[in-house]
Parts: sequence; structure tokens; C-alpha cells
Amino acid sequence: MKKRSKANFLVKKLGDNYGWAVCIACMIQLFCASGLGTTGFSVYQPYLIRLGGLTNTQSSTLIMIRTFVSLLGLAFAGKLVDLFEAKRVVVTGMILCALSFVAYGTVRSFPGYCAAAALCGLAHGLAGMIPASVIITRWFNLHRGTALGICMSATGLSALVASPIITALVESVGLRTSFYAEAVFILLMGAVVWFLAYSNPECIDARPIGSAQVQADKVYASHPAAPVLFFLMILGLALYGIPGNTMYSHVSVLYAAEGYAPGAVSLMVSLLGGTIAAGKLIYGAVADRIGMIRASFIFYTMVAVGGFLCSFAGNGSIPMAVLAVSIMGIGLAVSSVSISMYASGASTGATYAQTVTRFQLAFNLGSLLFGRVPGMIADRTGSYIPAFQIMAAAGVVSAALLLITYARILRDDADRTQNVEEKRTAAA
Repeated sequence: MKKRSKANFLVKKLGDNYGWAVCIACMIQLFCASGLGTTGFSVYQPYLIRLGGLTNTQSSTLIMIRTFVSLLGLAFAGKLVDLFEAKRVVVTGMILCALSFVAYGTVRSFPGYCAAAALCGLAHGLAGMIPASVIITRWFNLHRGTALGICMSATGLSALVASPIITALVESVGLRTSFYAEAVFILLMGAVVWFLAYSNPECIDARPIGSAQVQADKVYASHPAAPVLFFLMILGLALYGIPGNTMYSHVSVLYAAEGYAPGAVSLMVSLLGGTIAAGKLIYGAVADRIGMIRASFIFYTMVAVGGFLCSFAGNGSIPMAVLAVSIMGIGLAVSSVSISMYASGASTGATYAQTVTRFQLAFNLGSLLFGRVPGMIADRTGSYIPAFQIMAAAGVVSAALLLITYARILRDDADRTQNVEEKRTAAA
């Protein structure tokens, strides 16, 4: 039995459309915990190197630590959502995210920055993709891809909106003050999420979006994926974590290392955030219209092409950099939105939370194992270009594995469902 919650005044006004308000709450959640804490945080990387006294390897190590602790948070996020009201888990994560920025602004040593990165990673695990995916899945029987795209566009939107603001703050009032300002903002947004979000429609006697057209059990697979195919999905997502969860974190240092001015680097980060946000909106709508496999093929191709074009960063061309980051950013939308959709196609409703947790963990594992490599390559060669070439190649291999395997999962589920229906008809 679902725990009852007191409905806010917007529930009566929006009625059966309240799911879209929940979508906005999830968008705010991801804007803070996954956006400002990860994608948007990349604008700080050059400043941590220049003002914080970190090396390239240490800067990449912070990303690795954040990713590792995020894995721990992700591992428990699904269970915590099952045990407690989902929005309690989310808001707790947002509070931890705010505290991590306080820590970034307070510490003065590399171990201190590592502790702040760990706290940020835990916040990302608790208030990131898993609870957002579970909540959106519960609230949307129809237009799910669009809803996922809207809320997950926040991670890219945060970089677009926050990057110029952060750059201006750091240049005018200092690095530490900008960290504190972000902490206050995240706490305020946590209060908004607490007001808007509800874990289930049943909590407030509401209905999911599209409940009149699509039954809840139809949005999942009829049977869980076969073990071998499930393993191949895990492997593919781990490989795709190399470009999908690492490229955007190193765009700022890529262009900074090649001699681009701070204003140009900030432009690249803002552009990356904007194109990621736009890409997620486009990907969700396109996947709803032409199917996930076709949409994913298009976006995976853009990631590979964009990553390859980043190899030309050394020529100092701003137009080339804009083109590379734009194509890559739009393509990277597939990294987050597709995981939730893969999980719904490979699991039943009862196993969805567990499946999306495992898929997300696999995706983050790839970036964890590869996390320090770009910085190590840059310390040895003086450039991040070879790392981007490796990430683009990994994207091609993993995309092929994921699309072929997922197509087989869908085909097997359809065949098994047909066999069940035929046996039922024969028995009748």
C-alpha cells in the first residue's frame, strides 16, 4: 500500500496533468545534483588547476573519485527509493550536493578537494538518474521518452546557464565565493522539489499521464531479458561510459590546454550544456516517434563524429571547436535518456528499479575505470586530444554492441509473448 501524502494546491488545478509538474521537479533535481555537480562543474576544472594548484592528473582524479562514490550512491539509491518516499531520498541528495560545494569553497588541499568530490558523488547517486527515472516511469504511461528528455535536459542546461555565471563570479569575487553561492542556490531548489514532487500518483489519488490510453504494465517488457543478453547490455553500457560520462567533463581542459582564452573555454562549456539539453529534448521526442533503436543510432553517430572533430582542437579554430562541441553535445543526450528506456525494455515493472540501477552502475563503471586516463595522457603528452580519439573509438564499438543486443531483447520478448498468447488461445 502506497503511503499517502498531502497534496499541494497545484494538484487540483492541474488534475490528471500533474505528472508534468513532477517532471519539472525531477528536472530541477537533476539540474542541481547531476548538472551543477557534474556537467556544469567542468567549468571549475581550469580554475582548480590554475587557482587551486592542482595538476591535470589530480583534476581528473577528482572526477574519478566523484564517479566512484557516485557508484556507491547509485548502488543504494534503488533500495532507498523502495524503502522510503522517493522525494525524501532526492532532497537528501540535494542537501549533500549543497554541502559538497561548501566543502569545495572551504578546503585548501588536494585531500580536501577529494573529500568534497566524494560528497558530490554521493549526492549525484542519491538525487540523480535512478530516482528520477523511477518517478517519471511511475507518472508517465504515455510520452515517457519526452518526459525523460525534458527532465534530463537539465544536466546540460545547467552548464549552459551556470557556466557564464560561474566564470563571471570567479573572475569578480573569487573561486570560493562562487562555490558558496551555488550551495545556497541548491538548498533553495531543494525546497522547490520538496513542494512539487510526489513519489507515486497514488500518493495523492492522481493518475499517470496517459493512463486512459496505456496500462501501466504495457510500458515494460513482458519478460526480463535473457541472462546472456542482459550481460551484453551491461558490457555495452560500461564501454559507453568511457565517452558518454567522460567527454563532457574534459571539454574545458581540452581547449584550455590547447591555449584557448578563458572566455572561449567558457563558451565551449556553455555551448556543450546547451546542446546536451537540446539533444535530450529532441532525443526523447524522436525516440517516441521513430523508435528508440533508430533514434539511438543517430545520436551515437553524432557522439563519435563530435569526439573525432575535437581532435582538431590544436588548430586554434573557434568555428571548428563550436562545430565539434555542438555535434558531440547533441549526441551525448543518448547517454542518460537511453539508460532508462533500455531498462524498461529489458525488465518487467517489478524489476525495473533493479534493472535501471544495474544499467546506471555499469555506465558509471566505464567512466570510473577511464576517469584518470585523460589527465594522465595530458600530463605525458601535453594534450587531451589523444584521449578524445580513444573515447570516440570506444563510442563506436559500444554503440554497435548496445543496439544489436537491445534489438535482440525486444525480438525475444515479442516472440515469448506471442508463444504465451498462442498457448493461452489453444488451451481455451
